Amino acid sequence: MIFVDSREPERIVEKLKSLGLDVYVKRLEVGDYLIKHSIYEVPVERKDVNDFISSIIDGRLFRQCHLLSSRYPLSILAVIGDIDEAVEERGISRSAVIGAMVSMAIKNAQGQVVPLVFKNEDDFCLALKSIDSRVSQGDLKILPRLKSHENPKIAMLTAIPGIGEKKAEKLLDYFGSIQRIANASIAELKRVDGIGEKKAREIYRFFR
Repeated sequence: MIFVDSREPERIVEKLKSLGLDVYVKRLEVGDYLIKHSIYEVPVERKDVNDFISSIIDGRLFRQCHLLSSRYPLSILAVIGDIDEAVEERGISRSAVIGAMVSMAIKNAQGQVVPLVFKNEDDFCLALKSIDSRVSQGDLKILPRLKSHENPKIAMLTAIPGIGEKKAEKLLDYFGSIQRIANASIAELKRVDGIGEKKAREIYRFFR
């Protein structure tokens, strides 16, 4: 599934939905998109090419990359547009742009930020679909940075939209295991305190 920051353009949300992706709009603390399956997470920061160049000039780019790398083992910075055209229009050195992209990939000590360039938003959306597919299939072994006291089962359940830690704990207390939750009917899920019809259906759909 893909979580999209509520400040992102509605047109991109619609394009992702048209590709058959499960998309949920919410306010994200880090990044513009968060691809999440089970306990695997990959954040994506989107920039059009002009904002990308501006962020190099004013230093925002490196602060954002540091924030991403401090929270996730792998992040993606997606640049959309024609870099050649933007470099010429803005009068910035091409070597400075290339150098910034190389720095992103190799200088973040805690986690890696991978820069990808796309011609347009359609290609960007196709890339998100591809990443979503790979994460869901376990092709990318990306583990979120869990707190030492955090239960991996709780972390997995909180990937379900609308399920926070408290509801996740109640589900585990009632059913005893992830497998039993996954196999539960909607009626059975509704027996858990705090789980209504809507949440029960979301949980049921998530595991299927």
